[in-house]
Amino acid sequence: MNYRDLREFVEVLEGENKLKHISAPVDREWEIACIARWVLECFGEGEQFALQFDQVRGYEIPVIVGLYSCRDFYARALGIDSSEILNHWSTALRNPLKPRIVTTAPVQEVVATGGHVDLSSLPVPVWTPGRDGGPYIPSAGIITRDPESGVQNMGVYRVQVQDAQQAGLFFGTEMQHGAIHYAKYCKQNKPMPVAIVIGGPPSLNFAAAAKTAYGQDELEIAGALAGFEIEVVAGETVDLLIPAAAEIVIEGLVWPEKRFSEGPFGEGLGYMNFAAPAPVVEVSAICRRRDAIFHGYVQQLGPSEGHVIWEMGLLGPLWFYLKDKLKLGALTDLAVLRGSAGLGMLAVQVKLGHTAEARELGKVLSQINFGQKTILLVDDDIDIHDLETIQWALSSRVDWEHDIEVVKDMQTYQLDPAILAALQRQHHAANKPPYTSCMTIIDATLKCDTPEVSLPGRSHMAKAFERWQEYGLPELKKRQRLERLLEKHSDEGIQFNLAK
Repeated sequence: MNYRDLREFVEVLEGENKLKHISAPVDREWEIACIARWVLECFGEGEQFALQFDQVRGYEIPVIVGLYSCRDFYARALGIDSSEILNHWSTALRNPLKPRIVTTAPVQEVVATGGHVDLSSLPVPVWTPGRDGGPYIPSAGIITRDPESGVQNMGVYRVQVQDAQQAGLFFGTEMQHGAIHYAKYCKQNKPMPVAIVIGGPPSLNFAAAAKTAYGQDELEIAGALAGFEIEVVAGETVDLLIPAAAEIVIEGLVWPEKRFSEGPFGEGLGYMNFAAPAPVVEVSAICRRRDAIFHGYVQQLGPSEGHVIWEMGLLGPLWFYLKDKLKLGALTDLAVLRGSAGLGMLAVQVKLGHTAEARELGKVLSQINFGQKTILLVDDDIDIHDLETIQWALSSRVDWEHDIEVVKDMQTYQLDPAILAALQRQHHAANKPPYTSCMTIIDATLKCDTPEVSLPGRSHMAKAFERWQEYGLPELKKRQRLERLLEKHSDEGIQFNLAK
């Protein structure tokens, strides 16, 4: 199913009891984040659910979180199975769909401009209570336009509510496409128009977080991911096209050289980032549906909803590049290990017996620096989404003297305790990034003829599964790790021969 707005997906989750309503009054300044964090920490894969806070104290607009908190929810928001995510991304990047311009939009049912603009009318939560510098809008897609080419961009950047009519806008690095646009406006001494989109169709969130080429309009990618043209409408006060089906859009201008202190904020690395001067959005309009929903998501310490969106936004375009552009046939899957600091640990699955290609792939990936600290190469009998199986491969297939390569003098924009320790050793201050780091490539593929895994053969396991109801036991939920091991290894218990 293709979801044309956020509500359609919410209705599906609710119908399957995967959305829980909280009717008790809650405080946006601490309670929403704490409840969402307890759910993230205490309900694992397959048990997760989204939350809707129906009564946020002082507000009529409900807050919804957790819509994309696992790979299954992410895939279902695109109408596909989780095993199809990467190939779905490749198809979308090959076939972008231009948005369709309309003249009326649900998101413009209620419009506040001028002196009626009031950001405090929106129930924006504080996501790291007691530590963040204020309320943040972490789930928004920020639309800007290149003043030279006219092409729009949509990215995910930090937006901190400063007061009723101003918000801090932190790009992270000057390499971000929105930051490149801002630099061009500053050079022309003109204000940059922005639109902050909250609660669009699911594919908007996914496309906004994607690592795509400069000059690519993410609204076109969102359309291709969703399978239909995204409807857009002219902004009320800015010369930008905004998603017509969004819940809320904040419009404004970012003036050259104007800065406010922004932060601190709990980042996806799992640590607090410090406060620093950042550009400021002077809000010119708040547009919303009459019965708007505020969609946010927890980021901070992983795993979290923000990490799922962040990871897929990296892996989808990376898969497209490696498979479609470089034609790396031995590659069979990619994953960021659950719980990694940001995008720190990339697992790369290759066809069993293709060790040479795996090592070459590791070198290629080390040249594509997106913040990873570790590249882990495994065979396709290893389920890279299962940490127990990853640990088994690491502890049984890695010679720690010969199978590890350290790539030195890498640049990173991520300031974590390891980088801080290195700066202290060198007696350097943690000034403006990039910082110098290193990367590790770990080859956990099989490199010789190997004894069979100590599991019953496929046929015996299949017979037991077929008779399961006769045993009177609870229904089985198959683990992908077991199916993969049974599929890739022999039924007879003989050695697996790697020789070609």
